[in-house]
Amino acid sequence: MNTVTSATVSLGAVTIGLSIMAWHMTCWWKGDSKAGPSGGGGGGRDPKVLIPFLSSVALGMLCIVAAGGLLGTAATMLLGLGNTLGDWSLTAVTGTATPGVTRSGHTALTPGGSAALVMYIVGLAAIWKSSGKVFHGKVTSGVTCGIMLGLSAGCSGIAATAVVTVFNAVGDKVTGVM
Repeated sequence: MNTVTSATVSLGAVTIGLSIMAWHMTCWWKGDSKAGPSGGGGGGRDPKVLIPFLSSVALGMLCIVAAGGLLGTAATMLLGLGNTLGDWSLTAVTGTATPGVTRSGHTALTPGGSAALVMYIVGLAAIWKSSGKVFHGKVTSGVTCGIMLGLSAGCSGIAATAVVTVFNAVGDKVTGVM
C-alpha cells in the first residue's frame, strides 16, 4: 500500500488553486466563447462544458496523494513551486503571512486506487490526443488547480478525500484487490 505523501500546502498555493478555479467558473458563468457554445437563456452555462476542467482537477488531486513514483514526484514539485510563487505573491500584494494549511489525516491511494488512476490517465490521454488547444488549456490548468487544492484543510481538501475514496473503492473492486 502507498504511504501518505509528506508534501505540505501553504495558503499561497491554495490561493493559486482557488484563483484558477475562480477563473474557469467565472468564464463558464459568463458564457465565455472559450467555455463552450453559448445557448439561449443561460449565457452558455451548460454544465457539460465544465467536464474537462473538473475531471482534470480530480486528476490533480489524485496525483498529489500518489505518494511516490513519477506522478507523486512531479505533483510534489509543482506544489512546491505553487507554494513558493503563492507565498511570494500574497506577501508582495497584501503583506500577509502565509501559513501552512495542510489537512491532517491524508487519504492514500490503495494499490487498486493506483491502478484506477493509471487507467484514468490513459483515458484522459486518449481524449487529449484528439482534442484542441482549448481542451488542453482546461486540462493543464485543472491539473494544476487540483494539485494546489488536493491537500488543503478546507472544502477542496474534503473534495479530494471523496475523490480518493471513490477511486480506491472502484479500483479495488475492478482489480480484485481487497
